[in-house]
Amino acid sequence: MRSNKAGSGTPPQERDLELRATCARFLSHHRQKSVRETLAALARHPLAERLPDLYGRGGAVGELERRVVALLGKQAGVFFAKGVIAQECVARVYSEQRGSPYLALSPLGHIDFDEANGIEYIHNLRLVRLGRHAPFGLADLQQVRQRLAAVIVELPLRRAGFLLPPWRELERISAWCRDNGVPLHFDGARLWEAAAGYGRSLRAVAALADSVYVSFYKGIGGLAGCVVAGTRNCIDALEVWRTRQGAALWTAYPYALSALDGLDRHLPRMPDYVNRARALAARLRNEEICQIRPLDPAVNAFQVILAGAVDELKQRNRDFAARDKVWLFNAFFESPFEGHASAEIVIGDAADDYIDDEACGWLRRFQAMSGEGRDQATIRRRVHKPTARRPRKT
Repeated sequence: MRSNKAGSGTPPQERDLELRATCARFLSHHRQKSVRETLAALARHPLAERLPDLYGRGGAVGELERRVVALLGKQAGVFFAKGVIAQECVARVYSEQRGSPYLALSPLGHIDFDEANGIEYIHNLRLVRLGRHAPFGLADLQQVRQRLAAVIVELPLRRAGFLLPPWRELERISAWCRDNGVPLHFDGARLWEAAAGYGRSLRAVAALADSVYVSFYKGIGGLAGCVVAGTRNCIDALEVWRTRQGAALWTAYPYALSALDGLDRHLPRMPDYVNRARALAARLRNEEICQIRPLDPAVNAFQVILAGAVDELKQRNRDFAARDKVWLFNAFFESPFEGHASAEIVIGDAADDYIDDEACGWLRRFQAMSGEGRDQATIRRRVHKPTARRPRKT
């Protein structure tokens, strides 16, 4: 018989969600709402009085598409429930139009790094990987010999520490694509943040690309979903692939309402979130509380490098949450630095509930916990237990 006690038989991820829900404050992202609070807020939205959309037509979904198209200055846009599917469809359309399977992108981009090679297995497309640890530039593109279906730039490049290519370099990439007749697509899951990081309007950033994907559940704080905006020809061609990949939901108004609410609440605050991230990063760097990457954040987010293994840091994060009722990090990642792992700090409206002095204090205490709470008998066993000699490097 399965026990009902908390933690027994429950997957670690679910236990973490339950523990996170008990916290009063959060270092990153936006304030947490319960399901009941979220649904009540959606019901109060003015557009909740409209009829539901039907397979994405009309209602709040239609209004969301129109608003994003206007913000980005594009001809048309279409809603997808899932960004992975949206960008696979964009890539497939460009491949068919250009008669080429080759896509140029960063190996650290979400499409290549996080999607289990779906774009290759499902659509048989070939990836031309440019750059390694930072966003690629014009010089990398000029070395490509394949006929490209499209060039894809992720703004910002999350796995590289949320880096943005310099603005002038982005303009050069755009000019190269147009001179060579190659479509340029922005993976703009965090385009709202990128525009604020550049200190430029959304239209100015989007104008450099032929098509742009924007997400609603990250910086905007929506439930899920995205919009792809571009030329009328591109968006019309996407419709059939959206149907083929099962991304046209019967109705999607909850997603659209939450996205519209997020645009109202968070989009105007993006410059403030960016400035707050830069100020906090400067404190952490100057006071040597932890290493950060990059030294000067490009957007409202950056990486921190922490001493310890991934599993150890996960448990320490849980212990800190249980004791202090503060949730620090959502995930930890392997780091190239021996004995260290990385995590992310992403500034949203949750930062309204603390000042930087408090955040620095949390991270100091978190770092100091590395030697606390260990069972002394376990430590003694580790000390006296013979260990295999590590093979000598050759």
